[in-house]
Amino acid sequence: MDYYNFEARQQLTLYIHALSSFCLKGHNPYPFAKNMRQIYENKSRLRQLLYKWEIDDAEMLKVKLDWYFQTGHRKEFRDSSMLLSGLSISERAEYIQSLPDGDPRRAKLIVSNHYLTRLPVEGIAAYDHSWCVYACCAGYELGYLTEEDKWRMVTVSVRDVRKSYSSWKDYAIGYAAGADFTEPSSSFEYVNKNQNFLIKLLIAPDSPLRQISLSY
Repeated sequence: MDYYNFEARQQLTLYIHALSSFCLKGHNPYPFAKNMRQIYENKSRLRQLLYKWEIDDAEMLKVKLDWYFQTGHRKEFRDSSMLLSGLSISERAEYIQSLPDGDPRRAKLIVSNHYLTRLPVEGIAAYDHSWCVYACCAGYELGYLTEEDKWRMVTVSVRDVRKSYSSWKDYAIGYAAGADFTEPSSSFEYVNKNQNFLIKLLIAPDSPLRQISLSY
């Protein structure tokens, strides 16, 4: 996709809206999902987001974005899934239970085991892609990225998303699995709290996901 082209940028804007809407959560996030421009205009909120990642300049943001592109949470999830896939169902349960409650691997392995056969090949890459797009746009709004850098990075993310997922349903499952995998709890807290929001994103007529397709 030629991001120098005006029509291409209009289409990319729709993808930005759709992909970054997954990053919202909390009380009644859907109205904000319909108007992500309002989110990106709130510079205080954007600074808080980057502050959580210990990012306060352009170089630190680029390091974070490079990590999302090259590694992301998907690598750890893939490694966990590969470990479990070599075990029988009973062996998986026995191995997970053998880990102490405070071991951070235990919660992540419980999530990996739950989603082991329920995700497309790219697994939780959706989680990395959405946050990468969100961080790109936040960085641009805060002056950490040039406009050209923003469009270039968003274009690469959109290309990878469309290669990896054939439907928004698959993407939503991948994102949800990623959100639960990165939580410090094995109770599937993200899905339990945000299930209605995800369903609305998928089926509501005015959802940003209905404005653009993942299929080529």
